[in-house]
Amino acid sequence: MQRNLEKADVNMALNKYMHPRNLYKDKAPNFKTLAEKYPDFAKCVFKDLKGKCHLDYKSPTSLRQLAIALLKEDFDLEVEMPLNRLIPTIPLRLNYILWIEDILKDLTDVRGKGIDIGTGATCVYPLLGCKKNKWEFLASEVDETNFTIAEKNIQKNNMQEKIKVKKVSGKTALLELLEGNSDEFDFCMCNPPFFADHMDAQAIMSSRSDERPEPSSINTASVGESITEGGEAEFIKKIIVESVDLQGRIKIFTSMIGKKTNIPLVKKELRDHKIPNYQTTEFCQGKTMRWGIAWTFDTSVIFPRSLFQETKKSRKLSLPLTFEVPQSAVSVYDVDHVANKVMEMLKVLQIENFKSVDSKTKTVHLKLTAFKNTWSHQRRKRREMKRRGEEQTSEGTEVKKLKVTENFTEREKSDKQLENSCEKCQESACNQGEREVTSVSDFNDDQTFKGKKIEEKVNKSGDGEKAANQGASSSKDNVVPCVTGDSLSDEDKDQFLVKCDMFIKIAADSISLEMVYREGQKDQMHQILQYLKNHITD
Repeated sequence: MQRNLEKADVNMALNKYMHPRNLYKDKAPNFKTLAEKYPDFAKCVFKDLKGKCHLDYKSPTSLRQLAIALLKEDFDLEVEMPLNRLIPTIPLRLNYILWIEDILKDLTDVRGKGIDIGTGATCVYPLLGCKKNKWEFLASEVDETNFTIAEKNIQKNNMQEKIKVKKVSGKTALLELLEGNSDEFDFCMCNPPFFADHMDAQAIMSSRSDERPEPSSINTASVGESITEGGEAEFIKKIIVESVDLQGRIKIFTSMIGKKTNIPLVKKELRDHKIPNYQTTEFCQGKTMRWGIAWTFDTSVIFPRSLFQETKKSRKLSLPLTFEVPQSAVSVYDVDHVANKVMEMLKVLQIENFKSVDSKTKTVHLKLTAFKNTWSHQRRKRREMKRRGEEQTSEGTEVKKLKVTENFTEREKSDKQLENSCEKCQESACNQGEREVTSVSDFNDDQTFKGKKIEEKVNKSGDGEKAANQGASSSKDNVVPCVTGDSLSDEDKDQFLVKCDMFIKIAADSISLEMVYREGQKDQMHQILQYLKNHITD
């Protein structure tokens, strides 16, 4: 059987997106150096004709000795790892820990206490978190072997005072673990089992395309570590359900996601439980990508964006659509009254929105999600109303009929603009000039706007670039969901048309409405703005 040869210094495709502080990002492990220092690892290394060291990633023994050597060399951690249990990939685990660091760094009243759901035999997350950041951990474990070895690893590193492991039945994700414990925690983390059953696990291999290479390493996880009823999506849903009851005790809930197809399912569960503040991330290392999901009930928390997201975002920055709200639109011309008027219109259109306010700049931010096109075909609706109006006024005075006709003639002109708005807005950004948003990185795809300050920067060189950057703000206004209407079914809400951000703010002597595209069908955002233009003075 041909050995799977992997070079230590190969430039992996995803390494450029690895967390910036990951020590393996720009410097792969030196197998030669490790072999010289760790005899057990040296037995797994072999050299080619040029003297370069290689490792067989298909060998469980090789993977185990590499992980043991890296933990000792780079973190001074001594661990025991059984061959018949999950062997952690250290760069991936480190990416997760660094992400938690990023989430916590801007929070107040951080206790440095976390929970690890299903810690495994190596107890790798608590060991890394305690070693790097002096965090304290409460960890759960179902498997007896894993529980016993995890406790040994904690003792090997003299961390008994910092890390506690509790044997649980697995019937709940968190509730059983926290029974008899009154502590409050900054976060919980989890690496859930991937698969729903053996057939699901087998399908991963059988469904691989011919073009996709075989996995470069072997999976040593036990059945309990790799398979759970319903798969990882159901496991994470269990955490979400329990988080509703535990929101006062755990500030940030997180989990790794191994299959990208499960991300929409997890997001839907968060929406179903009215949790508006959540964010996904990517864990990139070598040829492998995994995902993370974080959520909280604290609307002041701002989740960081991964390097992968930032790079992707920079490639698809969109032109903002702006509109100067006329004074005739509201009785009192200020941001609050305009925002209320817009929210009333959005409610009629059944567009879901979450509102937050920057108390310093008085900027109102509405995070919009449209699930169904409720703004098109207005001319058709007006004609029907006109026809009915004519029938009703046929027995009345000619003056009343004339008034109805004039009103609908004017409305038809406006609604015709709506139908043609997509092409016009794409060409001219709604006639507001060709200004470019150079940074909308804080307008996260999944998280809500948390009182961020908006600044516009104009490039002095004449490029006409515009930045919609956000700075930290002390504002902690609650996110207020807008009812989308009873006529939208759950099936409608499973699929959205467009997501965008709307900012209502003071611009010189006027009130400006600005829309920034996030995802979905971009032309629908143009049409929504045109609808608002047509009807805001009604």
